[in-house]
Amino acid sequence: MSVIYDQRADQKMYDVFSVRHEAPSDHVYSGTPHQWLHEDERHSFFDLYGNSISAPEDDMIVTFWANRYSRYIAFVHWALAKGYQFDPSINGVQVFLVEKPGIGELIFEFSVPSLSREISYTRKDRQNVLRQFYELHVTPLFHTFSAHSGIRSKEVWGQLYHALPYFIGLAKVTETANIRSIMEEDWELITSSTEAEVFGEKRTPFSFRCLEIPNPAEDKPLYTKPTCCLAYKSSDKYCYRCPRMKPEVRNEYYTKLKQNKS
Repeated sequence: MSVIYDQRADQKMYDVFSVRHEAPSDHVYSGTPHQWLHEDERHSFFDLYGNSISAPEDDMIVTFWANRYSRYIAFVHWALAKGYQFDPSINGVQVFLVEKPGIGELIFEFSVPSLSREISYTRKDRQNVLRQFYELHVTPLFHTFSAHSGIRSKEVWGQLYHALPYFIGLAKVTETANIRSIMEEDWELITSSTEAEVFGEKRTPFSFRCLEIPNPAEDKPLYTKPTCCLAYKSSDKYCYRCPRMKPEVRNEYYTKLKQNKS
């Protein structure tokens, strides 16, 4: 089936999800997620990406990776809501690490060669594809990376729980009310109604206690992140929304942030 796109959709896929049709012209790494299930390939990827984020240990590599890979997972939600046909399997996407001027961290980009024209999914078919995507693609990766680094799998799921709604939110801005509703419904399905076994867990991995904290930037609710990204291991400091930050330290941060704003 021939690929039918318009320029606007192409640009959105790249700007929001870093998904492109073809491989980027310059990249320092190329592979499929399936390769990460093999120890030698995984070690090579960890060495390359870990050096770019100055990660002293593998657990920080895993949390950063899960956060960045959530961008592709968000793309799958969007593409299914739009009705695109593509291969959601663990071999269906090519992953690239690219260098960007002025950015030390290597940037993830994704290529989905099988992406083709829109079709009419039934609600049941769409959600079945999404569940299978998590069970056969996301879950093996998250548990493999978790076991490799020794970090609890829930810490990895927490990165997805935090990052995916951000990218979905960006995508929803220019979508119709119907597409926005589908994306919201499907995310609710995954986080609230899907059996824990789909995620390789005994209970849902999406139960987090996010506490409301003072917002130093604007008069809107602000909450702690579900889990820590472990960036403090390379910077010796926690981000303002880190769930590991002590209240007294956050109060100091809040005062400094308010002063910098004024």
